[in-house]
Amino acid sequence: MPARKPPALCVFDLDGTLIDSLRDIANAVNASLALFGRTPWPLEAVQTMVGEGVPVLCRRAMPDAPESDVQRLIELTRGRYRAFAMEHTRPYLGIKEMVQRLAATGAKLGVLTNKPHGISCRIVRALWPNGEFAQVEGYVREAARKPNAGTLLRMAETAGVSIGETVLIGDTPTDVKTAANAGSRVLAVTWGFRGRAELEAAGAREFVDRPEEIPAALGY
Repeated sequence: MPARKPPALCVFDLDGTLIDSLRDIANAVNASLALFGRTPWPLEAVQTMVGEGVPVLCRRAMPDAPESDVQRLIELTRGRYRAFAMEHTRPYLGIKEMVQRLAATGAKLGVLTNKPHGISCRIVRALWPNGEFAQVEGYVREAARKPNAGTLLRMAETAGVSIGETVLIGDTPTDVKTAANAGSRVLAVTWGFRGRAELEAAGAREFVDRPEEIPAALGY
């Protein structure tokens, strides 16, 4: 069987794939929950809640609350996170080198995340100031968040490549479903917020266990 052609566009999820942001996310939602007199969630529990945007996170964090309280929690969490988004957040070990290696091949790189758009752009600019990621797309409105395929399709169009030449690299079933909805290839990473079994159940068939494995897995 001939070798698979490397993708022309590599689109990465952010939280749990490129960066370890769990503590800052947990701190933001727990500080906001405290204003309602709620007990904070441990990191392990928050890890199971993230990946689908702040509104979903807040509904999972306070599932028995009236909608008015949930909406207030969303506002408070967003504000707290905007102020303290990079206290503990760092790229996973090996990620920076992997991104540099991919960029050196001439591949087009992008980020697609359910994290709020403004914060996403700020974090990517801070951690990759040389502009390795030509496109960064974060959460703007509920209807467009992953697993909706619209933004991924638009990113491919903007890059001037077909969706068949695109790969989405992520750590959650949401990423797997997004790729399936768009018709793109998906590469699942196992160091993030979900385990391999959950990713396999969502339909993932290609996996990497360490960032340095990504270029070879993509054929670079």
